[in-house]
Amino acid sequence: MGPAAQLRKSILLVDDDPAILKTLKSALLSSGYSVLTAASGEKGLQVAKNQKPDLILLDVLLPGIKGREVCIKLKNAPETSRIPVMFLTAKDSPDDVEAEIKAGGLAHITKPVNTSKLLEEIRKAIGSS
Repeated sequence: MGPAAQLRKSILLVDDDPAILKTLKSALLSSGYSVLTAASGEKGLQVAKNQKPDLILLDVLLPGIKGREVCIKLKNAPETSRIPVMFLTAKDSPDDVEAEIKAGGLAHITKPVNTSKLLEEIRKAIGSS
């Protein structure tokens, strides 16, 4: 891995939908970010603790541990507590948004994801890669 790859900001994308993983990974890579993926909450926690990404994009409805619970665990662990988390969800009610903020989420991105809006939110949170 060369110096340029080491300087790229990394994003962990946690979603159980392979099509969403593929689409968002492609958009993030083409924007210069390094991308890690996980298809479950358990795997997302493991990758976050081992790799310490700069940002986590986290689906709310995951098999096993749900996204909000994953976020709470990340925020309660010293090694991952400072990593910003953005929720990806098909639900857009005020109660859902409030629950995600209470869980420690920085932003709420509604599916289907508008990639230009997502990239703007990422730039606001961690800057460009």
